[in-house]
Amino acid sequence: MLAPLALAKLAIPNDAFGTIEASLDFCARVDPQSAAKYQEKKNFLVQGASDTEVAEARASKEYKDGYDAATEQMGKEPKEKMKKTCAAGLEEKN
Repeated sequence: MLAPLALAKLAIPNDAFGTIEASLDFCARVDPQSAAKYQEKKNFLVQGASDTEVAEARASKEYKDGYDAATEQMGKEPKEKMKKTCAAGLEEKN
């Protein structure tokens, strides 16, 4: 059971991957002038993983559950608050 995990190049669990991508996608919508920066962060997340591995991760139930939960939660927050939160996230160093 551990062997497939050892071979996987996606460095984070699928649920966390979904949560992070949902956050970045949401931020790109509330802060469209910084959309390219959010896309750079998404690209960094999948660095080293094949297109197939990324597609399989995105198709998993864990990814979808994480993505949906994060999107729902962020959608409940005021847009201006989320825009500030997103901007602060861009200021952090990788």
